[in-house]
Amino acid sequence: MSWISTLTPWQWGLMGLVPIGIILLYFLKLRREPVEVPSTYLWMRTIEDLHVNSLLQRLRRSLLLLLQLLVVGLAALALLRPGVRGEMASQGRLVFLLDASASMQAEDVDGFANRFAKAKSLIGDRVETMTDDETAMLVSFSDRAEVLQSFTTDRRRLRDALSRAVVTNRPTDVLGALKAADGLANPRRTSQAGDVNDVQVADAKPADLLLYSDGGFQNVTEFDLGNLVPDYVAIGTTQPTNLAITAFSAERNVEKPSEIQAFATVVNLGETDASSSATLTLANELLDASSVDLPAGEQVGLSFVFESDDAVSLTLTLDIKDDLPTDNVAYAGLTPLRTVSVLVVSPGNTPLELALKTPKAAKICQSQFVSPSYLQTEPYSKRAAAGTDDLIIYDRCVPSEMPITNTFFIGSLPPGDGWKWTTGPTGVVLIDLDRTHPLMRYLELFSLLIFQGRAIEGPPGAVELLGADVGSMMVLAPREGYQDLLLGFELLSESEDGGTDTNTNWYAERSWPVFVLNVLRYLAGAAEASGAPSFKPGDTVRLRLESALPKVGVQWNGGGATEIDSMEVPVGASGVTEILKTDRLGNYQVKAGDRVVDLFSINLFDARESKLAAAQAVELGYESIEASTGGVEKRKEYWRWLLMGMLALLATEWWVYAKRVG
Repeated sequence: MSWISTLTPWQWGLMGLVPIGIILLYFLKLRREPVEVPSTYLWMRTIEDLHVNSLLQRLRRSLLLLLQLLVVGLAALALLRPGVRGEMASQGRLVFLLDASASMQAEDVDGFANRFAKAKSLIGDRVETMTDDETAMLVSFSDRAEVLQSFTTDRRRLRDALSRAVVTNRPTDVLGALKAADGLANPRRTSQAGDVNDVQVADAKPADLLLYSDGGFQNVTEFDLGNLVPDYVAIGTTQPTNLAITAFSAERNVEKPSEIQAFATVVNLGETDASSSATLTLANELLDASSVDLPAGEQVGLSFVFESDDAVSLTLTLDIKDDLPTDNVAYAGLTPLRTVSVLVVSPGNTPLELALKTPKAAKICQSQFVSPSYLQTEPYSKRAAAGTDDLIIYDRCVPSEMPITNTFFIGSLPPGDGWKWTTGPTGVVLIDLDRTHPLMRYLELFSLLIFQGRAIEGPPGAVELLGADVGSMMVLAPREGYQDLLLGFELLSESEDGGTDTNTNWYAERSWPVFVLNVLRYLAGAAEASGAPSFKPGDTVRLRLESALPKVGVQWNGGGATEIDSMEVPVGASGVTEILKTDRLGNYQVKAGDRVVDLFSINLFDARESKLAAAQAVELGYESIEASTGGVEKRKEYWRWLLMGMLALLATEWWVYAKRVG
């Protein structure tokens, strides 16, 4: 038998005065006024009444007094909450580790909404069975750990902390939670063991480590449990059913820009065969559908084709009721057109002007042409130092210092160490082309005529894109976060009489505007509605926007017309913004007013989280911990029976009193 007091000491003091007051009432001497009566009989009754209420009178037997004292006694016992429970081995300190990762949303546990709800219920049962000598803390973890309640003996605080715990869409990393518990049971020292100045910072305090999880995390080998006594409580079934979307993206067809191709991968990560239909929607309108029929452990690729000229947000849904609805939905999109700023410093270059004014280039580029004398002005110095332009093209001219942006040098050598000509002006025959690099994509250059050029040697890390018989003719090199492209021959050259001669026939080839477009896309960062990037839940999303924007709005769309939320985030001086609130799955549109300036998606895409079979053992430190059910023998309490007995005695006392009065 054990007792749980529901009153504080001073309240128990007040409770102890109640039976004393009842007894005093029976000793109370009533004040009587003298009464003259005409009968001896009435005198006798009056004398008897005075004797009963005299403080000097011996307390006579009273059934009412006995019943009233029994009622108070039963009430006091009920407030002590007597009960019995089985004995449980305990170190006196409990560390509850609650898994809040995405897999804990699995709906494969009977009687609970999901695994997380069951884990909370089991922890709540264990908290209720704590003795007054036990202390506990609660840690929730997904890809990071959060201490919801530090060590306390107050069960109410633990219950409140448990009610605040929420499940997330994030992956699982138990190491951070283990380190939080490790600080108590295995205190560190001030120096290396064996050092004469070594001091133990605190006494080691053994603790029970109660891990409530489905075991969907990596083995933790580089960790020593030390004084932690682990108990792994497995949550979930070993035979789940789950189809999961593990990849989803969308791209425009290069040959036909209005055509969009969407690709997805669906995997059966359950233990049984599963079938479903996959539906592709755009703004809640059905675009296409496909059927999926997969044995356990198999995967299939899906593709969809449709047409749209605008930036789009797509949703792919598996129409199946399996154990984890979270990975049945995936999101993708195409980023809107991004306009870039290009400064061209040139004494005059008609082929370059024409290439930057083609319909495709004009849609993604705002260019400004200036003469080489502009390099000596203050506006240029400020412009180069602030990185205002996305790309600066130097045609047959050289700045005194490199700007804070990407550059493209035509026929001139960048300033500073690392760059040099390896030959003088000479005839050039192209012999090699790096077709894999984005700058050289879709180019055919071996029919080019180049009258004079010089071979290039770049700084460390430089990459040759175009090779000739005399050496490298086009080189790309990194520079402190930026990239510099150098072309070893001029497009136009100055004649002896001060006029302009052509140095190549490239400007007359179809590959010239294609190359300029590649430069805008790769070096300037322009893109024509390319595939929006996808991030994991909780990731910090960094986007580079137009620097002129002081702030942007971020609109989240979870797939339904009513599931829309928005927030505002500032934009840095360099046009970089960071978005931190990315826990919810869905498409995110970055807007400046009503204009969409960027787009990204948040998806689970984690096979470990989607593989739902609960692990029957986990590796913690150097131990293999077998799974337990986590069942707690609930306390059997008798206060309700005591209250019923108290009510019965009250009814009896009233009946005796009423009979006596009658």
